[in-house]
Amino acid sequence: MNASSSRTLAAICESCTTKIQSVAELLLLSCCVRPVLTETIRFLPSEKLHDSITSTLRSITDLSKTLVSSVHMISAKWVEICDSVEELSSVLIKFMEIICHACYLITVNFAKCTLAETGLIDKYSVCYSGLEIKLSCFRLKRTRIDELSPQIIIDLCSNISKHIAVITDICRTAGQNVKDEGLQDQFKLSVKSVTCAAGCLIASIKSYKSNPNITQHSRVMVFCEPVIASSQALVAFATEKDFNGCEGTLTVQSKDVQKRILGSCMSVVSASIQLCKTVRDLTYDMITSHHRERLKSCTEAISHGAVKLIKILDDYDINKLLSDYIAKQHDLSPDLSRFCSNQSLPFLPDMSLSSLPMLSSPTLVSRSFDSTSTTSSVETNSFSLYSEDENSHSVNERNHGDQSNTQDHHSDNSTSFSSSENSLASR
Repeated sequence: MNASSSRTLAAICESCTTKIQSVAELLLLSCCVRPVLTETIRFLPSEKLHDSITSTLRSITDLSKTLVSSVHMISAKWVEICDSVEELSSVLIKFMEIICHACYLITVNFAKCTLAETGLIDKYSVCYSGLEIKLSCFRLKRTRIDELSPQIIIDLCSNISKHIAVITDICRTAGQNVKDEGLQDQFKLSVKSVTCAAGCLIASIKSYKSNPNITQHSRVMVFCEPVIASSQALVAFATEKDFNGCEGTLTVQSKDVQKRILGSCMSVVSASIQLCKTVRDLTYDMITSHHRERLKSCTEAISHGAVKLIKILDDYDINKLLSDYIAKQHDLSPDLSRFCSNQSLPFLPDMSLSSLPMLSSPTLVSRSFDSTSTTSSVETNSFSLYSEDENSHSVNERNHGDQSNTQDHHSDNSTSFSSSENSLASR
């Protein structure tokens, strides 16, 4: 493995490790009593929940073994190893989301426990999208100019655009439904700040593609900073307690069950994190046998944690619990009167990726308030990396001008992880 391949693999391992750790903090270590309403879970049939958990655990076990086998090969193909690490990371995140939701269904079903109250904003969705934006910008900044291939640029820009669209969609919906005019303006300005910063970044990347040099590359790195700063500021604002509803309440008995389930899940996640870190260490030191022994220990820990978790979940009929929960949601409506104006409020914003524009080249999605409607209209700015239309900048300026005028019209009218179930229990 040459130096360039080693750097790429190490960067991917570090990025995936950071992502897994951050999601584990949000879902597992926080012991938050909330449902996880991702697209996958919301459209998952109730009779498939247990099978989905079992198949996801099987995928994690198989991927870990495949990754170890690839590393042990004499002629190790670093591209395949990178793909395996990224796939393992994606499956682990899906696994944590499903387990956290199943744990919520089990624990709130105990006597004297209460369901969580829905707020204006789904905290996990906003935090996860903010994390994806930050990691993508970090990857852009840290990749050397001779290793920043067109495919990497396309992937990173597509990811940034997609998750900016998710955040702005959620926050725009929330901004339309708060009573306080100051909060409405704060949401509008925060969304505009993120979209403008991202527009500058995509424009600088477009210039870099047409004329790759050190100056253009430096410009890309410079404009990553405002995207990170503005998106993280919006995430911090949107996830304030007042906008996120209330957590459910648990009894002592249900809390013990919660710790058992999340602790077993954490043991699988911790072993997977150590596996990714060991692969990263191997890129710098392929000779030491200690790293290869750690790989075997990690795969064994993953298998052991998976078996333990399945045994715990087998004690509960989680398919029926999910079916009952869905039935309850049809009978309950969230009490958001202290936030909402007289406009209609959806239960949750549409987070399906099918609602986002999926173009062949990266685009930045921005939205503007329609002066005659309470819903947001989607506009796609011409930030395509391969676009030859030089008039795109003037079009975007007009779009921003129209957006500003419409907003004025409205205002006038209205971690490092040790596999520690002990640490989780202490929380």
